[in-house]
Amino acid sequence: MWLDRDEAVLRSVIERNADHHPERSVIVFEGGETWSSIETLAEAYGAAEVLASLGVRQGSRVAIMLPNGPDFVRAWWGARCLGAAIMPVNPALRGRILEHPLRLAEPDLIVISPEQVATLRSELAPYRTADPLLLRERSFAKPRLERPVELADPDVVLMTSGTTGPSKVWSSTVAQASTTGAYVRDGDLTDEDRFLIDLPLFHTAGLGVMAGCLRSGTLAVLRGRPTLSRYIEIARELEVTATFLVGSMGAKLMALPESPTDRDHRIRLMVMAPLPPDPSRFVERFGIERIITSFGSTETGGPLGTGDHRGLPSPGSVGRERRGYGEYRLVDGHGDDIAAGEVGELLLRPASSAVAAGHYLKDEAATAQAWRDGWFHTGDLFRRNGDGEYFWVGRDRDTIRRRGENISAYEVEQELLMESEVAMAACVGVEARDDVGIEVKAFLVPADGVTDIDLGAIGDRLADRLPGHMVPRFYEVITELPTTPTQKIQKFELASRLLNEHTWDRVSRSWVVQARQAASGDIAVPHSRRST
Repeated sequence: MWLDRDEAVLRSVIERNADHHPERSVIVFEGGETWSSIETLAEAYGAAEVLASLGVRQGSRVAIMLPNGPDFVRAWWGARCLGAAIMPVNPALRGRILEHPLRLAEPDLIVISPEQVATLRSELAPYRTADPLLLRERSFAKPRLERPVELADPDVVLMTSGTTGPSKVWSSTVAQASTTGAYVRDGDLTDEDRFLIDLPLFHTAGLGVMAGCLRSGTLAVLRGRPTLSRYIEIARELEVTATFLVGSMGAKLMALPESPTDRDHRIRLMVMAPLPPDPSRFVERFGIERIITSFGSTETGGPLGTGDHRGLPSPGSVGRERRGYGEYRLVDGHGDDIAAGEVGELLLRPASSAVAAGHYLKDEAATAQAWRDGWFHTGDLFRRNGDGEYFWVGRDRDTIRRRGENISAYEVEQELLMESEVAMAACVGVEARDDVGIEVKAFLVPADGVTDIDLGAIGDRLADRLPGHMVPRFYEVITELPTTPTQKIQKFELASRLLNEHTWDRVSRSWVVQARQAASGDIAVPHSRRST
């Protein structure tokens, strides 16, 4: 499972590829720009040379706040050729949601466009920034390292989704980061394959696939974002043989009208996390030769996956224990092992000691809480069947997973509490009725004296302060939040309320009820204003 140092360290892989296969294509960008192995080396070395001139050294942290494209890849591989860790940051972040992780990571440099710098002056004021255009210098001068890059060295720094507090920032080691591309190995991909990468590179999924392709020699076909309405058509045009669907992408493809060209493509492998409810139906419609799945997190890499299992995964499965990853346990609330079929928290003891160097930045208490007695406590709940397949049940942490994005409910709630009309707020994930998967629902308790909350306006103001994926779609005004005797909000009770006639839908700009029902007097529409 674990790669040796030369395979795990991206600089070594880039240099090996340039030496052994100089003319082999490594990556093709949207628009057609293509880098061969020798050109990749020149781009990475050139970017490293510029970064070094800007003060980046081995052990530095370089934040990259860019969309998918040559500039992101150049900054990433240039930093790694210097032995500097990267911190990919969603370019949509702003305000406190951006300031908090930057304070924890304290990057030595942020690679970001001048336009973004102008928009985020206050957030970026404490940090040095660099225009990505500066990095477009090719060079074959080998960047100097003070010492060889080791498996326990920092590789990538990533934001977590947050639990009952603000998002944490996790520093992954080279060894751990190398496991996130395990599905490329699971799929037996070679230099004859073309992998469509349209997931954002500021996430482990996109980053892991790209690194996995670099190691296997598979051509990475990089696009800015998925276009689900034309997904199969784009795959056909680009002649890709492998793709990766996360969140509700699979369900959305199935919801499209059937077409005679649904099977007109070269895709032989599709990674899906999670699987669609009926994998066999998906395979039948789109004619995919093989579907594999995977489960991982910012802190653990990719401990679960299809591996070398050749059959179609069971509905709801996230895979099996990866051979060689280490030891696995499912435990109950007392830390005791549970039987097959029961639900418990997943604990991991990686076989590579280098993984133990992974930690939360500026949060020793959280790191110690996660690493206990030599085991990493994931906070994720699973059940395991007798055949060794794992099925994700939920999280014991306060996060919401929406379309492949992990959202800190706490951070959204803090933004809601900035609204003068709101006294208390709680957010949960609910299943939408239009087959888009989980959406965020906000429960609001009005401030004293407030009888009329403009829910549409609140949602619109949140959209100005938060990335789009974090803005709640649904809102419900209630008189009080259910709490425990210690005044902790019982979110499981809120989640059970689902969608009802008291729910305001920001997408449809209406209550979750048909107008004719309201007109007939069958229900009472709640008294809160909404924007139209």
